[in-house]
Amino acid sequence: MNIEMRKTAQGTEYWDTEAKKIRFVPAGKKPGFEVTKEPKSMLSEKKEMQEDNKTEVDLDSMNADQLKDFAKQNDIEVPGNMKKEETIRAHILETLTAADE
Repeated sequence: MNIEMRKTAQGTEYWDTEAKKIRFVPAGKKPGFEVTKEPKSMLSEKKEMQEDNKTEVDLDSMNADQLKDFAKQNDIEVPGNMKKEETIRAHILETLTAADE
């Protein structure tokens, strides 16, 4: 399953959930693989709900940059000294849990 992650001036990045890597497609080119528009089937045991659009997100499959992007999209401030995926993930989970209370 390939999911669009972000678009830049150079092209589009897709997350390949099977190979666990990012696939890059240059701007103006079409991907040579199938792209999943709504990845509802990529759920794991640890699921988090985004408050704004109620979609499920698998934080465990994200790398540090993806976690930072997720935090930015959800108005969660990640301190600059947090570099490790585990630390960022824990901070996001703590912030989301505190917001639910």
